[in-house]
Amino acid sequence: MNVTIWSDFVCPFCYIGEAHLAKALAELDFGDQVEIEYKSFLLNPEAKYDDNKSYLQSLADDKGMPLEQAKEMTQRVVDMGQAAGLAIDFEQAKYAPTQDAHRVFQYAKENGKGNEYFERFYQAYFTQGENLGEAEVIVKLSKEVGLDEEVVRSILASEDYQDAFYADIQQAQMIGVQGVPFFVLANKYAVSGAQPTELFKEALTQAWQEQADA
Repeated sequence: MNVTIWSDFVCPFCYIGEAHLAKALAELDFGDQVEIEYKSFLLNPEAKYDDNKSYLQSLADDKGMPLEQAKEMTQRVVDMGQAAGLAIDFEQAKYAPTQDAHRVFQYAKENGKGNEYFERFYQAYFTQGENLGEAEVIVKLSKEVGLDEEVVRSILASEDYQDAFYADIQQAQMIGVQGVPFFVLANKYAVSGAQPTELFKEALTQAWQEQADA
């Protein structure tokens, strides 16, 4: 059975939701037989990194909210992440665009390293304060997951993999994805948001049984 996930590297609810999914799979007898496939999604297509602003200030400005409200909102996310066993550090995080990282992701996926790439970029963004909009950061992280440095640099210097990237976005639009994370189980059942582990277990079990009975 397959699970398709539309996500962005800078989406905290994606990071948390996928931790819940991973826990659900670990607790199910058939969990190791489920294949995960990521697809690109842009959480904020207009995001720009500003060296003079903190992540929280950039978020507050983009959302049109007071800084204190942004702090309260992100603290709730940090607490959710902690409950899921994740360290999320918005003090270090860099508010950055992810289009280039997604184009290189398409290359990683083509070479069987898409899931590893996504996981590494989550960690880099949420726990290490890496700027995912910087070419050198993308190159460094890509090398860490075993991608060819020269190919990655070539992609970043061109528009390579733009079509594959846009195809993921267009597919999301076609099936009505309004936000991420968005999970599709067995090409049939949709789960949206950072749902609890128990909900994932129920949905996965239902999809698995229906597929087995088909």
